[in-house]
Amino acid sequence: MAQFVLTARHSSNIGGQHIDRGQSFTINVAMMGITPVNLFNNSRCADTIIKQFSAQGIELPKNSPLLNRGCWDIKMR
Repeated sequence: MAQFVLTARHSSNIGGQHIDRGQSFTINVAMMGITPVNLFNNSRCADTIIKQFSAQGIELPKNSPLLNRGCWDIKMR
């Protein structure tokens, strides 16, 4: 299982929820071959990421602009 730390590059308001610049989230992806480069390019990963954010209290729609690699600094653990 791959574990990623996503750190927000800028502040965002999505659906009444606020994410501060520098706020970090830990995301676990149970798929082989997932790297920081292709984390947001895989539709199965997008579903996993949405569920992981939901578990941390952030509800994101499937078409959220935050489901984009450009919004995050991504580090793999």
